[in-house]
Amino acid sequence: MSELQLIPSEESIEKASAIDREPVSEPERELNRFINSMANLIGPGASRSLTDLWLDEVACMECIPGSESFNWRSVSLSASVKLASRVIASQVSGPCF
Repeated sequence: MSELQLIPSEESIEKASAIDREPVSEPERELNRFINSMANLIGPGASRSLTDLWLDEVACMECIPGSESFNWRSVSLSASVKLASRVIASQVSGPCF
């Protein structure tokens, strides 16, 4: 994920959809929301790395993702925390991801 960098707020970025078709399931919709929101901070070129990060968080979840009570937003929150810690670490000590 070496291409992840914060974009200065005065710069504008083009909104690029992470998926060219309409998401059909709740996990797809949540992944799409996560990628689009993070792309506003990092840039649209990071979609693949953001997808990998989100999927890694799904794999770490203790609940069974197929259950009706599974909260897909919690995957995005966990991935956001991990991403933020990586960005902060890279700003403090140079690129580390």
